[in-house]
Amino acid sequence: MSENEYYYGQGKVFLSPVNSGQWRWIGDVSSLKINFEFEEQYSKRSIGGRLVNGKRFVTFNGGNITATWFNRSLENLQLLLRGKFVTHQQSWTTEEFKNIKSGMTISLQHQNIRDVFIENLNENIDYTVDCIAGSIQFLTNPKSQQLFVEYDYSGVSGISILNNEPNDFSLRYEGINIIEQKQINIELYRLSLDPIEFISCIDDKSEFSNVETRLQLLPDLSKNPKSDFGQFGRIIQFNDFINILYDDGIAYDEKYQFAY
Repeated sequence: MSENEYYYGQGKVFLSPVNSGQWRWIGDVSSLKINFEFEEQYSKRSIGGRLVNGKRFVTFNGGNITATWFNRSLENLQLLLRGKFVTHQQSWTTEEFKNIKSGMTISLQHQNIRDVFIENLNENIDYTVDCIAGSIQFLTNPKSQQLFVEYDYSGVSGISILNNEPNDFSLRYEGINIIEQKQINIELYRLSLDPIEFISCIDDKSEFSNVETRLQLLPDLSKNPKSDFGQFGRIIQFNDFINILYDDGIAYDEKYQFAY
């Protein structure tokens, strides 16, 4: 260890299903903090007729991780929203509508559409189409009160919201202490993500939207609690390699082997 122990950290955060070893970078994270917590009890004893705390017992150790995420990839949203990844292929369909009048706007079941056809009506004369929103606004009163709208729609990829069970995962921080240009790795074996409170959709600040997350630190019961790094995690700083330099003058009698 060097004499300078000041720390200013930057790095990347990776997530993985517990014990899978399949790490995924979650994108930009502006803040990552490990917070520790504990519960305690005290035994009492009497001194001169007054009760004082005699001994302190820590009855609980735990912690949580707070992080600020910026990347809204589908993989991240699947975790944050406790959803399922859904894909639909490109196709076409027909929908039926009744009692349409001038000025009305209808929303189709799909968005990002094209090639809209309504029998006996002309686009931009009797109606207009918002292809991205998947909506149709009628400019005239149709003669028939029963309309069939035919159209194509693109394939989509998306995330459902709050319909999936949360899974535990591991976290790895691959960082660097900028002051010393020293690598530091932190690995937390088992975490459970708290439900997020909100995701901003319309922003009123001159900065990118972020998502504040909190992850509960849990023990990995598959690991030996008496092992070197226990059941919660580890912080690692790497030592420099020790190099062996020689000038061809080493005597070797075949009784020993080199080892690190």
